[in-house]
Amino acid sequence: MSSQTELRATVPAELADRLEAFFFETETVYWGIMQRERDDPFEVFGYFPDESTADAELAELRKEFPELPDDFALCQIEDSYWQNAYKEFVKPWSDRCLHWVPLWERDNIEIPEGAAVVYLDAGMAFGTGAHETTRLCARRLLDYLEAHPDKAATINLIDAGCGSGVLALSAAGLGFKNIYGFDFDPEAIRVCHDNIDYNPQVKTQVEFAVADLADGLNGRQGDLILANIQTDVLIPHSDHLVNAVADGGMLALSGILAKELDQVRDHYISRFAELGRGNAQTDSRIDGEWADLLIWGI
Repeated sequence: MSSQTELRATVPAELADRLEAFFFETETVYWGIMQRERDDPFEVFGYFPDESTADAELAELRKEFPELPDDFALCQIEDSYWQNAYKEFVKPWSDRCLHWVPLWERDNIEIPEGAAVVYLDAGMAFGTGAHETTRLCARRLLDYLEAHPDKAATINLIDAGCGSGVLALSAAGLGFKNIYGFDFDPEAIRVCHDNIDYNPQVKTQVEFAVADLADGLNGRQGDLILANIQTDVLIPHSDHLVNAVADGGMLALSGILAKELDQVRDHYISRFAELGRGNAQTDSRIDGEWADLLIWGI
């Protein structure tokens, strides 16, 4: 039976925040941060195909974070365990009437009557709602519904860079009808369709496509666009997003490190003006190391 090499060490909360931001921005396939319960310590962990790869990747990580612990626990684990290890730190989450439940917890959690629930199993590769950036976007979705309860059935909603489809499926569960999500990674779209199958209670049909920002938004406009994407993509591809906002529409950006928020805000205000989309108004929230940016033109 094949196995993987695991590295694991306990780190302080401040270092855990910085590591998580680094892993998110670099889209590492090896490393992660977890905290089993709220009062438990943070752990940095990694899964590697062999010990030599583990040693090399740890050496590279130390170049960025020399304060990492000297000793990492190393062990060999069977592939069957590794493939399910992410479940340790994916927890249910809810805000107002929206509930995200890991698929394996489906029979253990009672959902309030009338609430919207989305069951998810994205594997290790894609968002399960565990990340602050996804939650920030979900709160903007809920805010929009509260402010415009009569528009859910008629507006066009776009989930740009949809990953596992958690935001698009949440919109469907909340009653939005015209929903389109896209991601450049074909595997992400496969996971989206799997998550549709896990949620027969969600009646709205969501359109998913494999596309980058240019192709995914070509010829489309959204009254509400959710874009949970890193800053190094949001800035160079901003014009695609700005031009895709329908008149009177809103653009909710996430995946932004809090320290990058001013840079992203200034850039988008400038692009709204230069592209003739009006004077951009903005609002932002901070969650840990992360921020969102809601933008609309007047």
